[in-house]
Amino acid sequence: MRKLIAIALMLLPLSGAAQEFAARTSVGGDYKIVKGLHLGIEEEVRIDDGFSGLDDLRTTVDLSYKVGKNFKIGGGYTLINPYKLSSSTFGAPRHRVFVDATASYRAGDFQFSLKEKLQFTHRTDDSLNVYQKTRNALSLKSRVGVKYKGFYDWEPFVYFEARTALNDPWGTVSGSLQYTETSSRPYYSYTHTGYTHVYFNRFRLNLGTDWSPSKSHNFSFGLLADYCSDYVVDTNGPSSWSTKGVRLFADNTGWIDTFRLSLCVGYQYKF
Repeated sequence: MRKLIAIALMLLPLSGAAQEFAARTSVGGDYKIVKGLHLGIEEEVRIDDGFSGLDDLRTTVDLSYKVGKNFKIGGGYTLINPYKLSSSTFGAPRHRVFVDATASYRAGDFQFSLKEKLQFTHRTDDSLNVYQKTRNALSLKSRVGVKYKGFYDWEPFVYFEARTALNDPWGTVSGSLQYTETSSRPYYSYTHTGYTHVYFNRFRLNLGTDWSPSKSHNFSFGLLADYCSDYVVDTNGPSSWSTKGVRLFADNTGWIDTFRLSLCVGYQYKF
């Protein structure tokens, strides 16, 4: 694990992506309603790049059911409250609903798992540029992982996750420069053709360990490496974005790349 973390840190400066360092912490509870059926609640706090302040608050309520020994299904709702450091106020909330399914297999002291999570996120920001972001985003998260259960109360784990955007904005861009009547700033003619862009836009590697000193208490410690690449269309003309992490083509379409390392600490109480 130490070698994997060292490799991630060495590759970070070599990447053209914008580099960020952040943190997230969470407190939650897990209530057993009946055998196999659990109700969960969690409050997560995310700290912004460079530990400069609050990024957002996330409140999640979910329900899960263990169908068999190696299969579990679930679903839930998350309220996301983004925080604006510039104005020291909370922004427009986002509402997220999700369903997931997890298959697991144990071989000796190792437990392997595959999780598929389909989520729908509704943005309520009135100023949202719908040519660059979807108000109702649909995405699929696919996660594979392995956890070692050979110790008494420590369970090291490694998870890798890929997220697929299922309905990002898409359009066509003409090859000739256009000009507005009030400004000489050129732009490329863009025709929005709908929300049909499907592509991988995020990859995550999570290294850490769970610690359960008793049946009721579980702590989680980890390092999350998060690479995100979002397709964008600069509908306002030649980009004024920072060139760091931005790959623009001649027609002012392109990609914004970010690489974020987050320290993660969580606690869960099981009823």
